[in-house]
Amino acid sequence: MTNFKVRILAIAALFSVATLLSIPVNAQATTASVSTLRQLQTVIASNLTARDSEFVINYTGDTSNFNADLSNSLKAAESSNDYLKFSMSSLSCTVNGTDGDLNIDVEANYLTTAQQEAYVNTAVTRALASIITPGMTDFQKEKAIHAWVLKTVSYDYTLINHSAYAALVAPNKTVCQGYALLMYKMLTQAGIKTRIVSGTLHGEAHAWNKVRIGGNWYNVDATNDDGINRTRFYNVSDSVLKQHGFAW
Repeated sequence: MTNFKVRILAIAALFSVATLLSIPVNAQATTASVSTLRQLQTVIASNLTARDSEFVINYTGDTSNFNADLSNSLKAAESSNDYLKFSMSSLSCTVNGTDGDLNIDVEANYLTTAQQEAYVNTAVTRALASIITPGMTDFQKEKAIHAWVLKTVSYDYTLINHSAYAALVAPNKTVCQGYALLMYKMLTQAGIKTRIVSGTLHGEAHAWNKVRIGGNWYNVDATNDDGINRTRFYNVSDSVLKQHGFAW
């Protein structure tokens, strides 16, 4: 019988300043019991999506390679969708117990609360209803969403706000992380496949989107389109971004 007592750190924030915005919510731990790694990943992802800040999972499955399996399960749950991944600032866990009876205490911090995310969902649904009409192609939907985001959001030069929520409430200011999160949320809800890319621009941390339109992937950087040239980085190739100092 093996005794377990380990602590695993799963992620760090995209930008270190984001840790200043960590908001612990639903702090009372909840407990679930699972016996497979797939179930473990599913339960972790469900709690993270609900913005639970602490929860306990009892694991009764195979522990022959548990440290690596748990680390992989945490990473997979956190990366189950880009919106969740880039809305988190920290994720860690402590494990105690013996073979066949492990308690995994997971702690997470987020950029937003569950209530704020509910507001984001409502605001995005309302915005899409005002700009998307029946019969629009994916290209037309993307164009309308891009234009709406640029009209609504301004860059936060204080570098304090990082979320989609901050982009949707007065004074509607956020940094590139928030632009990318809002674009992701709106495009996904409109049925357009998209990803969030974490990289650098001229050596500084930066985030933008990739969008699949007409079977092809394009880059969209709403942050840097929010200026005089509002289509400078709209549906451009990887090579164009690299020419302008992007790296990932």
